[in-house]
Amino acid sequence: MLSIKNLSISVWEKEILNQISYDFELWKNYCILWKNWSWKSSLAMALMWNPRYEITEWEIVLDGEKISELSPDKRAKLWIFLAFQNIPEIPWVKLFEFLKWVYDNAVKTTTFMEFKKLIEPILEELQLSKDFLWRDLNVGFSGWERRKLEILQMKLLNPKYIILDEIDSWLDVDAFKVVAELLKSMSTKENSFIIITHIFTILDYLNIDETMVLEHGKVVETWWWEIAKRIKESWFKK
Repeated sequence: MLSIKNLSISVWEKEILNQISYDFELWKNYCILWKNWSWKSSLAMALMWNPRYEITEWEIVLDGEKISELSPDKRAKLWIFLAFQNIPEIPWVKLFEFLKWVYDNAVKTTTFMEFKKLIEPILEELQLSKDFLWRDLNVGFSGWERRKLEILQMKLLNPKYIILDEIDSWLDVDAFKVVAELLKSMSTKENSFIIITHIFTILDYLNIDETMVLEHGKVVETWWWEIAKRIKESWFKK
């Protein structure tokens, strides 16, 4: 279980999240909802400890152990994965080098050929050319290609807690449907998706067990899928 307790966050001395507490159980899928500018993404960034955010109070516990002071790379090694809303370009770093470094540090050390044999079948499954491995990371990639590369990382690392921060960003309708189907195929009893969105299309593909509604930096309601369904039908005003 991944638990956050009494999370409060400030940015530029302004409090944006106040006393957020929630438990994320493995094998359940979650949805965090509300309008734009309700600081949903800030919650995701805090879980991975983005240094932009000043965390004034909190405790984060994973499987009974406190990990509040762990750096982002160490949290990633505990199988917490964040899919960014805006995926950055990183020039001068080849995709192959990046993926191998991540795998070697998180899973086990491999030789060049061992990793090549490991990664190429995943590329083929995602219908990505092997040429991508020798391009600079995300430089010149379409939003569709960047999303596929995030899914490639998920398949490579098999994380337990997968945070999807507005995964529909950068995608047209057809590309989104393919990404959603791929994510659906990855949902198992061994992982948990935490979906951050204000658009409901992704929820047509992934089964949601619990929903958290954020407003003005606080959790205003939590319940089952019915909350998302109700908001979808009557909008946020009700």
